[in-house]
Amino acid sequence: MPWNERESAAVNARRRLPRMMSEYFAEVREALGDKHSPAALHQVRLASKKVRYTLELFRQCYGAAGFDARLKALKDVQTSLGDVNDAVTTRRLLSKVMAHSPRRHALREYLKKRAAEKAEEFRAHWTERFDADGQERWWTDFLGGRHGAKDGAGRVHGHRAGRRPSRKAGA
Repeated sequence: MPWNERESAAVNARRRLPRMMSEYFAEVREALGDKHSPAALHQVRLASKKVRYTLELFRQCYGAAGFDARLKALKDVQTSLGDVNDAVTTRRLLSKVMAHSPRRHALREYLKKRAAEKAEEFRAHWTERFDADGQERWWTDFLGGRHGAKDGAGRVHGHRAGRRPSRKAGA
């Protein structure tokens, strides 16, 4: 959905961000449904960073309390994915910097197991908390302006803020 330069950042955010968030939920669900390896969760980590940093650009368009709660939930997802990535990356790095030895093998196996455990923790966190019943709607309603988005003048709107005004014939 293209940016409309005639509209405020808040109006553009309410139009685009709910869809971006739904696409993010779908992408992560698909990745988890395919039972990807811990290494494959790196793409989910990148998608999470993109969503978070995009949302942070529009912080001023939303009520602080609701926005910060959502950002914290997303940061928790990123932290969990970061734990997986750390184990995967460290395991790969050992191949380059540590000589072949029983100790290297044991350490690599430990990191492989740790990555798998952290990946499972992420999956559990995602399904039980971040993507629990109603969570996607919690995100999209808020980002669409139905729960505290600000308009271009900085006023916080309630339930109807994300809806377009009706156009009457001849207006």
